[in-house]
Amino acid sequence: MAQPRPTRGRGPGGVPRPRQPRPRGRGPGGVPRPRPARAPRRLRDRAVVAAASALVVAAAWWAVGLRPFSGAATAAVLAAGVAAMAWGARSLRPRPPPVDLRAAAGWLVVAAATAAWELVAFVQHPREDHPTLSSMTNALLDSRPARAAAFVAWLAAAAALARR
Repeated sequence: MAQPRPTRGRGPGGVPRPRQPRPRGRGPGGVPRPRPARAPRRLRDRAVVAAASALVVAAAWWAVGLRPFSGAATAAVLAAGVAAMAWGARSLRPRPPPVDLRAAAGWLVVAAATAAWELVAFVQHPREDHPTLSSMTNALLDSRPARAAAFVAWLAAAAALARR
């Protein structure tokens, strides 16, 4: 006795079978579809990051070469800081929960101790015996590359703070 041949897409008794959804990214028969090439986008993103990084380093190199405390130096630092804050603010994170004052108390103690040290060292003389933090970092930031690196780090910190 010959078995009846099932019709395509029908279950027993000729009732239509429910359609099974195909997995995403798959064509007929479950064969994977070719994905669009993402390498050029990644490459473009890397190129943009590299170009932006080079621009920031060049701007830092130029800014630290200006005469200290001049109007041009002040304008360069302000413009770079505002640009870094705007860059960081473009991808704001969700607002964190409010800070518990007990958790911040340790940082407040550190900040107060640092401010007290600066004030006491500033009032006492000679500076060699009682250095301030700024006078101690002057030796570290004596070269132009070190000042440019510190400027880039300052811009990165400004962008990170704006992102919060």
